Amino acid sequence: MPQGLEHGTVLEAFRRHRHDVLNELQIIRALIQMNRSERAMAAIDRLAEWLQSLGRVQQAVFSSAEPLVWVLAGCPHVVVADIVVEHAPEGDAVEQWMAFLTELEAQLATEGRSLRVKLRIGATTLRVEWDAPELGMADWRDRYPQVDFARG
Repeated sequence: MPQGLEHGTVLEAFRRHRHDVLNELQIIRALIQMNRSERAMAAIDRLAEWLQSLGRVQQAVFSSAEPLVWVLAGCPHVVVADIVVEHAPEGDAVEQWMAFLTELEAQLATEGRSLRVKLRIGATTLRVEWDAPELGMADWRDRYPQVDFARG
C-alpha cells in the first residue's frame, strides 16, 4: 500500500483511475462505431498522453511522494508534460499538493478541458507551471501556500 494513503483511499484512487480509462475507451468505441475515426484518434492520443504523463511522474518521484502518483492517476484532465524532482517532499507538503490537484481536476472536468502542467518538486514546495491565464493563480496561492504557481 502506498505510504501516506489509507486502504480506502488507495482503493478509491484505483477505482477512479480504472473508471476514467474505461470511460475513455467507451468513448473511443462509440466514435469508431459512428465512423468518426478522426475524433476517435484524437481521443486515443489524449488517453495515451495522459497515461504517458503518469509514467513520467511514476519514474521521477521518491517513494515519499508516491501518493502524488495515485492522485494524478485519478486526474485525467491534468497532463504532466514535465517533472523534476529536486528533493524528497517533507512534512505535510504532499497532502497539500494532493488537495490542490484534486481541486484542479474537478474544475477542469467541470469545464470539459485538459491542462498541461510542468512540476518541480522540492522538499517543501511544489512548483506548478501552466499556460492558462483564465485560471487565476491568486486564488490558488491563497488556498495552497506550499504550491508555487507560475506561467510556463
